[in-house]
Amino acid sequence: KVATVGQESFESKLIKKISEILVGLGFLEFSSYHLIKEDEAKKMKLKSDKTIEVEESKTEYKILRPDLLIPTLRIFSENKDNEYPQNIFEIGKIFSLDRKKETGIKEQTNLIIALSPANFTQAKQHLVYLFKILNLDYQLEKTTKYGLIDGRIGKITFGNKEIGYIGEVHPQTLHDWNLKMPLAIIEINLDEVFEELK
Repeated sequence: KVATVGQESFESKLIKKISEILVGLGFLEFSSYHLIKEDEAKKMKLKSDKTIEVEESKTEYKILRPDLLIPTLRIFSENKDNEYPQNIFEIGKIFSLDRKKETGIKEQTNLIIALSPANFTQAKQHLVYLFKILNLDYQLEKTTKYGLIDGRIGKITFGNKEIGYIGEVHPQTLHDWNLKMPLAIIEINLDEVFEELK
């Protein structure tokens, strides 16, 4: 038996730092279920062969979330009649199929930042500030993603790695989720950020 002193991991320290930065900017942190509903998956056109369904779920929440966008849209939908602006963030696990893993499921830590009402430019200001504090360089490239507006979305990369996206939610998506205000989103793969900063 070896006696050791417990120490906070690098990842935990970085998550705490990011949380403190965002709280300092006036964001509220939220925490959502790891599961989403089947109708939420359909709203976002998720392919059934790419989703991971929990067997014998006792509730309507039965699919492991593939991103943090869907729970974020749910939060805004549930709070659409509350006072604006609503600026929120979450740091949490997302799940995808991966045959290389023993379980067949890959877990990944993501950060989502959501601003409403807001546009691409306002979201980008927060992205620039966050990456400046973390001392990371990044690039934005054109991309597309279901649920976001073409031409108002960018793929976030550093080096040759894609680490996330930034964009405005499409009016049709806002309508599908019964949202009243424009919404801008940033979602980042923190596992890649951890690797870059170690």
